[in-house]
Amino acid sequence: MRITRLQILVFMQIWLALTAVVAEAFDFTEQLFGPPSTLSIAVESINPDTGEVVVNGADSQRPGIPFTWSWGDGSAPENGWFPRSHTYTNKTKNYIITVTSHYTGGGTDTAETLARFTEPNNSPVSLPFDIEVTIPDSDVSLASRMPGYYPPETLTYFDDSFFTIVPKTTIEYVLTVAAYVQKDLVNNNVADVNGGFKQVVLRDPAFGGMYSLWFTSPVSFGAGDYGFQGTIEYLSFMHEIGHNFTLNSPADYYYGGKIDGCANAIYSESMALIFQHATAYEIINNAEFYGLSEDIVYDIKQSAISSMQLVRSKYEDYVDSGANFYSWNNPGTPEDETFGTFMTIAYKFFEQAENSGEGYRIPLKRMMKLLQLFNQDLKNRYDRLHNNPAADTFRSTLMVAALSYGFSTDLRPDFEALNFPIDDATYSELITAAPELADLDNDGLVTLSDLGIMCEDWLDTGPQINSDLNDDKCTNFLDFAELALFW
Repeated sequence: MRITRLQILVFMQIWLALTAVVAEAFDFTEQLFGPPSTLSIAVESINPDTGEVVVNGADSQRPGIPFTWSWGDGSAPENGWFPRSHTYTNKTKNYIITVTSHYTGGGTDTAETLARFTEPNNSPVSLPFDIEVTIPDSDVSLASRMPGYYPPETLTYFDDSFFTIVPKTTIEYVLTVAAYVQKDLVNNNVADVNGGFKQVVLRDPAFGGMYSLWFTSPVSFGAGDYGFQGTIEYLSFMHEIGHNFTLNSPADYYYGGKIDGCANAIYSESMALIFQHATAYEIINNAEFYGLSEDIVYDIKQSAISSMQLVRSKYEDYVDSGANFYSWNNPGTPEDETFGTFMTIAYKFFEQAENSGEGYRIPLKRMMKLLQLFNQDLKNRYDRLHNNPAADTFRSTLMVAALSYGFSTDLRPDFEALNFPIDDATYSELITAAPELADLDNDGLVTLSDLGIMCEDWLDTGPQINSDLNDDKCTNFLDFAELALFW
């Protein structure tokens, strides 16, 4: 009997599914699809000498059943009302406190907060030196790689006074992990800047947010003081890192400088939003591999949850206000007309990621494969300088085709129902031209060169391995079979 290649692939998929032992535990389903939480809690006070912690909070549903308290130190759960105190005997650790509401009819709600007594205790792993993210302790000279683009003269550095809660080295490590994840998400197809893609975080004391400086050498971004005051704004940092990667991709003809202006957001903001949440998802679900402590994971998770709630809210606003599509931000108006549009693109990606069961990494890598078709012709059709129906339709079609290719599902009906203009001929052209993930060297072909890359990665384990084509955290014979299908 002749056994086909497809039969072998199916057999190996079944075998790996039966032998898999690692499951991803965190997702965004509650924030995307569940009812809004009515329970909120916060640490009211911590006595570092006695170990006493007081937690207060509220539930707007006003349950008549006492809350359940889990203090995270192995002690038995308690029942009681707000506020409530607990004394920790071991003050060399940090603790995640969980409070659960109980409602008539059996429903529940849960909230967490962190009792922090000490610095995080990470166990960093070795990551490539050429993608590290640093927070300099002195002024940095930035050179522009784009004529006419200049960094603000107000930029300076964050001194040690900003790092009294979480050490600077810890934050640098977390941001370097984020960069490591994102380099994989762009399929390692990013501009080479001084022999790598190092990034620096610089202080803009007059600015209340953050902004990408994708065009500088070294690559950088500016941040207001809020980023390090109180809870670290991890998702905002991941957003700017996302800008830096996606605007410097593809390596041989990157988007940055070619889509800038009033029409940039449908690509740049959509992709930064998707990248920041996909990065958080990957880090949280692979925290043990990266040696991240439970309290750092908690901080990232809370930042991600809050950000995802905002995305859902803005998507619902877009729908409720009549689904008004815009790819052009009118400079003569105070509002950003494109805001609802790019929030909707991001939401639809997250919706597909959760409902399809495919997760975030592989669909986003495939999405980027299509977007990395970008060339002079596509730039001209993107037409960044003009606001007209043809340009509107192309920009919309580009993003819808990329999402569809990412999830191997025609999403045109979903977006047409949201008033996105789509040209079917352009959609088919882009889908047909997009290369497969097995094109590991990004040359548009699956050849011996890609086989060589896979051989170099053979039996490597862990997340973000470029030749791990099925996201099982290992380069093995199933990935070779996947490559063979596209040979």
